[in-house]
Amino acid sequence: MSLRFRLNLAITLMIVIFTIATGKIIVDDMRRSIREEIEAGTRVTVQLLETVIASAGAQNHLDGRNEALLSFLRHVGRVRANEIRYYDSNDVLLYVSPPSVYKQGRWAPDWFTGLVKPEQRAFRLNLANGATIVVTPDPSRSILDAWDDLKSFGLLILGFFIVLNALVFWLLGRWLRPLGPILDGLVGMEQGRFGVRLPGFSLPEFGSISHGFNRMAQVLEDSLAENRRLALAAQQSSDAIIIHDLTGRIQFWNAAAERLFGYRTEEIVGQSAELIAPESRRAELRESLDAIKRRERIEHLETQRLTRDGRAIDIALSAAPLVDPASGEVIGEICSMRDITEHKRMQAAERELEENRRLTQLIQSRLEEERRSIARELHDELGQCVTAIKTIGTAIVNRTRDSAPETHDNAKTIVSVASRIYDVVHGIIRKLRPSTLDHLGLAETLRGTVVSWRERHPEIECELHLTGDLDTLGETVNITVYRIVQECLTNIARHAQASCADVVISRAPSEQQGDAVTVIVRDNGKGLAAREAQDPNRFGLIGMRERVQAFGGSFEIVGAPEQGVIVRAVIPVAGSLAGTVAPA
Repeated sequence: MSLRFRLNLAITLMIVIFTIATGKIIVDDMRRSIREEIEAGTRVTVQLLETVIASAGAQNHLDGRNEALLSFLRHVGRVRANEIRYYDSNDVLLYVSPPSVYKQGRWAPDWFTGLVKPEQRAFRLNLANGATIVVTPDPSRSILDAWDDLKSFGLLILGFFIVLNALVFWLLGRWLRPLGPILDGLVGMEQGRFGVRLPGFSLPEFGSISHGFNRMAQVLEDSLAENRRLALAAQQSSDAIIIHDLTGRIQFWNAAAERLFGYRTEEIVGQSAELIAPESRRAELRESLDAIKRRERIEHLETQRLTRDGRAIDIALSAAPLVDPASGEVIGEICSMRDITEHKRMQAAERELEENRRLTQLIQSRLEEERRSIARELHDELGQCVTAIKTIGTAIVNRTRDSAPETHDNAKTIVSVASRIYDVVHGIIRKLRPSTLDHLGLAETLRGTVVSWRERHPEIECELHLTGDLDTLGETVNITVYRIVQECLTNIARHAQASCADVVISRAPSEQQGDAVTVIVRDNGKGLAAREAQDPNRFGLIGMRERVQAFGGSFEIVGAPEQGVIVRAVIPVAGSLAGTVAPA
């Protein structure tokens, strides 16, 4: 039974009950009115007859057949709703009032008559001559009038009832029309279509329902979308996401876990998590579950797990308790695992690289010490010996200029060769360890090196640009910068076929390196192909790169055929000072 029909039936029942109650009141009122009307009419009739009888008795001697009274009765006929019967002294009916012509031939239903008919009591008037007048009330016409009035009222009530029911039925249909879209929306949500929305309604109650429904649908749609995104994120996550219950049984296994461990979801779900744990790690697994039961979290635990083929892999594990939102109890563990095998290898490679850097730095330091020692030996021993030979040869030349021409020529040759040896030794000393670097600093050493290089290669124009404080860099940075410039100028002279070269040395903060020295050497020569820059046989380039990388700096060579070469090295000052290796 629809709500519309139920409401209409309820209203109908209320109207019927109201009509019955009203009808009862009306019938009671009719009964009372008819009784009062009959009683009043009977009283008037009796009084009238008593008056007439009294008047007739004063004028005539009454006999058994009082013609005057009889004439009066015939003239009066019926007095209101009363029937008058006149009997003589012998109880012979002399007169009876004629029947009422009012609504003649019509009668109220017996059931209605029984409801409203008052108690009838005949009045008897005894005359002096023994005659009798009987007045009998007749309420049939009054009852008929009441019946007619009740029928009119009933027809009015029936018409009102029909019109009201039709109007209420139509209004209910109009007012309850929004229930159709509301039911359709509820059915749509039941079917999982959370995008359904209700239109606005003119009635404020249904408008509130529509607003609340749309807000609820939006919240459900957002929650569903969020759940889908979370599920999609869990399925498409690059980390293996696994959910265990508190006994260690696997309940969820995403695609990344399949790729990492080799087990398909249908194979692993329901299995114990110990299946993927090495024997040595199972106690750790149980401890993790105990920690989860205590609502503790596990962050970035480095451990090992087994793949399907029995291979042990290094993983980083993070786990958190899975809490039931309804009861607030821990119902399981959700953990993510990431393969860090390559990361471990990279860490090992980085440690090895760092060790290599330290070894390279140590080697360079020892090499510089050896060069310094060799340069000192050459200067102190060989240089003095060559100077002594040159001095002795000069003395022989001076003594034998006139006395021994042949000896004089040989002595001159010895002096010339000694001078040549002296120059070569000093050149070797400058290459091994420039003395100005220890006494005058990096800037003056570079200026002297560039001036000397220009003298040896006048066909190449070379410019030097120095910026920043270059005299407080420390020995390791000084020698590194000097060696890079030295190697670059040597390569330009030997291979570049350039006409000009620029050397730029600057000290300034760098975004990546902080306080750093930048060395840029460029030329306009024939250039250098990319594969030539990576040639393992180019030991000069390899040496420069290793020197810079030993300090954690950056080194790059940019060049193309016929476009020259740019060598750029960035050496961090702080790292180089901290990483200075003291000589043994």
